[in-house]
Amino acid sequence: MKRTLPHLLRSVSLLSLLAISAPAFSGSGECKTTANMNVQCSRASALLQIHVGNCKKIGKVVMQITDTQGRVLYREEGKAMTGELVRRLDKGVFPRGTHTLTVVAKDFAITQRFTIE
Repeated sequence: MKRTLPHLLRSVSLLSLLAISAPAFSGSGECKTTANMNVQCSRASALLQIHVGNCKKIGKVVMQITDTQGRVLYREEGKAMTGELVRRLDKGVFPRGTHTLTVVAKDFAITQRFTIE
């Protein structure tokens, strides 16, 4: 089979692209960063917006909101099959005041306080 110059250039280009991309796919596959959480509770919105991010799939997760006395106001158990978990909750079902959101998964546990005015 006779190879032409354009065919060889395409092959070299493809191999170069794979060589450059290889470091992005190599390694042990472990996360180097920790999970993060963002809670938005603005006066202008009727929603409490929760965003949890992780560099790998979250898996089984428990999300819990408690008040300052430790009473559980909201609890959700589920499974996140990606590295992102987003929830929007109605602020009207929660009393005004400072609350604590706790998210617990296999690889992390995050807590953040927020205030409903």
